Amino acid sequence: MIIKRREKPIQIIKLEALDGRLSADHEKKFMVRQHLSNRQAGYKGEQSLDYYLDFLPENKYHIFHGLRLFDGTHYFQIDTLLLSENYLLILEIKRMAGILKFEPQFNQFMRITEENVTESYPDPIVQVKRQKFQLNRWIGYHNLSINLPLETLVISTSNKAILQTSLGDKTVQEKVVHKESLLFKINKLESNFSKARINQLDLQNLSQLLLKSHSSFNPKILNTYGISRSDVLTGVQCPKCKHIPMIRQRGSWLCQACRLLSRIAHEKALYDYSLLINNKITNHQAREFLHIQSDSVTKRILNTACSGFQGDRKSRIYILDNHP
Repeated sequence: MIIKRREKPIQIIKLEALDGRLSADHEKKFMVRQHLSNRQAGYKGEQSLDYYLDFLPENKYHIFHGLRLFDGTHYFQIDTLLLSENYLLILEIKRMAGILKFEPQFNQFMRITEENVTESYPDPIVQVKRQKFQLNRWIGYHNLSINLPLETLVISTSNKAILQTSLGDKTVQEKVVHKESLLFKINKLESNFSKARINQLDLQNLSQLLLKSHSSFNPKILNTYGISRSDVLTGVQCPKCKHIPMIRQRGSWLCQACRLLSRIAHEKALYDYSLLINNKITNHQAREFLHIQSDSVTKRILNTACSGFQGDRKSRIYILDNHP
């Protein structure tokens, strides 16, 4: 059963908002868009694995997606964790096309693209090995007396990936598989670890502790990229053609580029503000960001769009919802 569902990472959501509110000639635009593309590809790869995980018996495995834990010193994140009475399995998911070359003797990992360009990346075998080390530390940090074997796999989810390694090396064959082979690998693990190490009650308790210990990562995206708040484009963005700004006209928003009319386009703008700047906003700040002159119109919008407020009328601060 799925204990922690896969969710779209907040980093992607914030990068999408940032990409939409940087001018085309901004010096960080290319970097932001490249990082966004890479993260979207990774997330798509993780999603593609769900089809195969659905074949696992629901009562046998507890599945966690995007689990972020604290091991007593550092935070670490696991793409997917499978927990059973017999063993634990960490899955590190990679969606990369091309020839993927593993050189375990040097802990090197390279990709050769269709254009015959060689690129070097952190070795995912080393990454998942580090996650195993940190998960063991997390178990110790919580003084858990469990004796579950802890296994790791790197899953390649791209249909255009060709796996290569040094002749005679067995590490990659054991630790790296295409997504289509995942279930066969799990069947092999079930044969290797056929004896239950914990009972159902301990399994439930461990699952609850893992879920309770999860800590979401919510970076301040402007600080991450060294982008000034003044570089963020203000105004309501057209949901159809992405033009900024739309203009307020008789209770609606009009796009001057494609002529779209919308009554709720401001909701996405306020959501962008909460993602990029702050989840709290004053009437004055909202007027500036939405390009509205009327205090009363802005007040009506905020009363409808926000989940609540703090303070009295003159110093009122509105709490922005965490979704558009």
